[in-house]
Formats: sequence, structure tokens, C-alpha cells
Amino acid sequence: ERRDRPQLVERGLAAEESLDPEIGGLAAEIREQHAPFHWWLEFPEVFYQERPDPLDGGKLNGAAYMEAFVGNPPFAGKNGIIAAFGDRYIPWLFTTNEDCHGFADLAAHFFRRVAALLGSHGTFGLVATNSIAEGASRTSVLQPLLRRGWLIYDATRNLPWPGESAAVTISIIHMSHGSAREVAAKSVILDGRPVKQVNSRLRANEEREDAHVLQRNFPFRFLGPNVYGQGFILNPNEREKLCISVHNQDRILPYIGGEEVNSHPIQEYSRYVITFGNMPLEQALQWPDLIKIVTERVKPERDKANPTTAAGAHRKKYWWQFSEPRPELYASLERLSRCLVTARVTKHLCFSFQATKRIFNEKIYVFPLETFTSFAVLQSRVHIPWAWLLSSTLKTDLNYSASDCFDTFPFPTPDPHASLPAVEPAGKAFYEARACFMRETDQGLTKTYNALKDPENTDPRVLELRRLTEAMDRAVLDAYGWTDIVVPPYCPRTNAERDAVQAFEDEVIDRLYVLNAERAAEEERLGFSKVKGKRGKQLKKPAAQPLPEDPTPDEPTRKKLAKKATKAAAKRPAKNTAKKGTAKKAPKAHADLFSKEPK
Repeated sequence: ERRDRPQLVERGLAAEESLDPEIGGLAAEIREQHAPFHWWLEFPEVFYQERPDPLDGGKLNGAAYMEAFVGNPPFAGKNGIIAAFGDRYIPWLFTTNEDCHGFADLAAHFFRRVAALLGSHGTFGLVATNSIAEGASRTSVLQPLLRRGWLIYDATRNLPWPGESAAVTISIIHMSHGSAREVAAKSVILDGRPVKQVNSRLRANEEREDAHVLQRNFPFRFLGPNVYGQGFILNPNEREKLCISVHNQDRILPYIGGEEVNSHPIQEYSRYVITFGNMPLEQALQWPDLIKIVTERVKPERDKANPTTAAGAHRKKYWWQFSEPRPELYASLERLSRCLVTARVTKHLCFSFQATKRIFNEKIYVFPLETFTSFAVLQSRVHIPWAWLLSSTLKTDLNYSASDCFDTFPFPTPDPHASLPAVEPAGKAFYEARACFMRETDQGLTKTYNALKDPENTDPRVLELRRLTEAMDRAVLDAYGWTDIVVPPYCPRTNAERDAVQAFEDEVIDRLYVLNAERAAEEERLGFSKVKGKRGKQLKKPAAQPLPEDPTPDEPTRKKLAKKATKAAAKRPAKNTAKKGTAKKAPKAHADLFSKEPK
């Protein structure tokens, strides 16, 4: 029906009069089943051009539309929209609303429609999913509305849906513009507390341009391989039998995922995996015991892959290989004995070291960084709020997106691999104390951080870990030159302490935006050329040029440079952290690094 009816109507519009009765029947059927609604026809007394505008001193300005809207729009992602309304509905939404993206929630488009119906003056309050301030929903709604002069005057960021009818966390947003903005601006509220302003990310900071990808960060983050075939995986008994032959040992490696990293006291693996890397089948046949297993367990399923898609054709043709083996990841780990990892979806953002001679699955981000300085910076409350701000969420869990929050994150020095003498011991002290606590209590990272964030937990070991966390935060802040920022309690107990944590995060995030703009401008000055790719822009090595002698200027100097750097960065097209899908192609040299990274 969805295919035939549009064709019928198109033929009718082409003046095929013989179709008039059939088209008329369809129209009658639609009117019987659906009551059409048109705002201008339903409310002519509101929309007629000669109506005096009560929000503009009674002037006949032709813009006296609605004064206010309240509502609870339906929630639906891209696939849900297509399933309910067909594949032509999203392109229609793009036509009606500029700057919209296909991955925005359906509720987001109601914000834009309401804004259009309010004309030049008015206010609205709408319920949305808490992703309204993230990714495509933010760049489709809040960001463009603020750029058009709208004001967020009251917002609740995270509110569990009342009752048990839906397991969803919502946001409630109130916005106004025109003469209504003048009144609303006198009292701006965020999560029940007065603030000066609310930006499109629902933070109490001024609106900033989207963060830019920093080219020096590019070589330091990877997703683990996507095996795509449970038949590759072995239990310890299977591995032991196969490794009686020494020849098989190099092709059977430990296999670890996000669950083990977050739940095991020493992040230990319990599985193994057969791997042939990128080798051709002729070479893989040199391990007959292993290729026999893969032939029996993996190939039958791979033979069913859809050959009309690139991914399906690859899996079917190279059935003995992982679907996405990530050779660049393991090339970057060759000279390292350890690396940093974090689970992609996690309740608490936690980083830990792992040995490099193992296979990490696609649920893990891997960072070829081996210093305690790198650990301290990423685990500190400088990076963590930045990650929560720029990544997305799954209900209340963080869905860490390195392309958004790591590629844009300015480390204390431009080189993420740098070891800083003042930070290294602080990171080491906390890491070792945390590892000791996890072994003693026989619990993983998730339960450890549950304890650290529980105000009722007064275990002396927990108190010491909180102290070491605050000391690590202090060392990291000092490395940035931000000695004026006071480190708040890691586990706030009172409203005053919680307000201090919020103010701390807001200040840190705002300074990171300024520093990001400075670094992007500096990379451009040094001649780093950029190649567009799926993750934004790719680094090409420039001709050798000296780095600034002092890459981390003191705070007064930084403040003097901030406006200049921000203006310089703004002259370039801003890097949009909300992706429109997978339309952009990754650079060939980094195809495995960037392919199919989930958002």
C-alpha cells in the first residue's frame, strides 16, 4: 500500500482522469479513518493576519500566532519513526525543519514545530527523552533554537518517568523568545536552582561552538575487534587441549570484553579466541586443528550473510577472519607491554591497564597509552564530566563515544602520551590503592565505584581512595595551570557540597572548550592538514616545526589568548559532534580504526 498509493496519486496528478474515482475513494477512506488537523483552519481566530499581537503591544504585525504550548510529544528513534510512518516521513521532517538530523528523536521535531507555530513571540514547555541535550537531538533542536534567539529558562535534565509504565528517563524543557524571553530571562532555573544561563547541553554555561577534533589524539584510541562468530571463542579446557601442540599457541589468545573489565577484581579473562588476523586462507590452513573448528562452527553462519551489503560480502568471503580485525590497533600495541581500556557502555567511567597480548572485543575502547599520567588525566574529574557531556547515554549508563569525547579532549599538553612528573605519582598511588582494594574485597570496578560514591560508606579504605582521587584531581588541574580551581569532595554529602561539585564541573568544562579552541587553532598554525573522514578529520604529518616552548601557559596568559583563539577556530567550519549516520567514508589508511563505531 505504501508503494502503490503514492504511485496512484502521482499518476492522478499527471491528469489521468480515469483514476479520479479510485483516488476519490482513497480520500474518503482516509477521511473516515483519520480526522485531518490543520492549525490555521482549526484556529482562524489565532492565525489571521489582522489579529492584534498581545505579546507585541497589540500591534498588527502579521505574526500573532500561538502564545504558548505545553505537551508530552511521542518518543521514537529513527527506526521507530520509519516503522510507524514509512521511509518518506524523515525526509519530510528535513524539509519542514532546517538543521535537522535523521537520528534525532521524534520528540525533537515537535520542539521545532512548536517553535514555528509560536511566531515571533511566545513560550513553551515540553517533555522529551533525556537525550534531547545529546547528539543529533541537541543539534536538531536546542542548538539551532538558541542560535535563533530562544532562551532556555527552566530545565530539568534527568527525571525518571513516574510510575512503572515506562523505564525511561526524561527531560523537561521550557523555552521562550521575543517579548516573552524578556520576562523569562529574569529567572533562569536548572534542576531547581537559579543559574545565569542554560546552554544547549543543559549546562549552566554560555553556549559554545562544538568542540573540534584534535589531530594529535587520533592515534590513541581504537574499538576492539568485532569477532562476529561465537565459534571462534574457546573455553579454557578447549584451549588447553589444542595447545598441547605448541604450533597452535600463537593463534589462540586470551579474549576479554567490557563485562570482565568492569566486574572481575583483577580484570581477568575467562575465554580464549582463535585468530588468524588478516592472513589469507592458504596461510590459515597451516593450522589444521584450528581451521577445522572455524570451518565447522563459523563458516555455516557466515555463508548466510547478505552478499548485497559490504559487511555481509566481507564476512562471507573471509569467513575465517574476524568481521572487523582492527589491525591498526594491534600495530599500535606492538611495542607496548600494557595499554588503557574502558568498557564502552558503563555505569561508571573507569580506566584500567591491560596486557597487550590479548584480543579485546568490540565492547571495549583501547588506548595505546601506558603511563600513569594518561591514566590520571582520563580517570580524573576533568575528563569524566567532558565524556558524560559529549557522549550519549543508554538510560542512565554512559555510552562512551571516543570520536566525540576523546578526539576533542585537550590533554594538559598537546601530546596525550606525555608523562608529567607531577601527575605520574598521583596516578600511580590511586591506581595501586584501587587495585589493592578490589583484590581485598573481591569486587570489580563497578562495585568499587558504587562504594566510592555511597555517602553512607565509611570504610577507611574507601575514605582513603576518595582522598587519593581528590589528590589526583588536584595534580591534573595543576598540570593544566588551573591552580585557582578548588577540588570539591569526591562523594558530596550535603546540598552545599553537591552545588560545589556542579560548579566545579561547569567551570572545568567551560575551560576545556576554550583550550580545545586554542589547540585547534595551534594545530592549524603548525600546518597540520586535515582529511575528512567518518570521524571528522584525519591527521597528516606536517613538515617538522618546533612546538611552543611552553605548551601549557599560565592561567592569565590563557585568558588573554582565549578570545583570539576562539575567534580563529570559529572562522573554520565547526566540527559537528552529532553524526548524520555512516555516509562519510573513512580514510583508507585508518579504515579499521573508524569502521562502524556505534553511537
